[in-house]
Amino acid sequence: MPSWRNKPKSDKGNFDKRRSFEQGKAEIDAAHVATCRLYCEALRFWRHCTRHACRRHRRCCGDPTDCLGRNHFYVPQSRRLRAQQDVIAGGRRRIAPATHVEWTVRRVPFFDLMKWAFG
Repeated sequence: MPSWRNKPKSDKGNFDKRRSFEQGKAEIDAAHVATCRLYCEALRFWRHCTRHACRRHRRCCGDPTDCLGRNHFYVPQSRRLRAQQDVIAGGRRRIAPATHVEWTVRRVPFFDLMKWAFG
């Protein structure tokens, strides 16, 4: 008999690699939040924010999805397309996507991103 048959079952490999629904939803929500944060940075919403901390530190101190939801009506289509290209590239700092889900979410059109229901 070959030696691999004599090994305990745990050494043969873990073939139960599927994630649960909760793990998948948490991963997708995290990817959407990261993408919204990149959009807020690319569209520079901190300049128009009413909170003084956002202006002072040039970053949103609140929830990026709320910030994007409040201000995306004031952005012309040309700036949205330019921001989408910046988000795909990873922002000004060229941040690589953490997961494949985030890579996919970055390429979603802007209005589809705004329709995502968090919760």
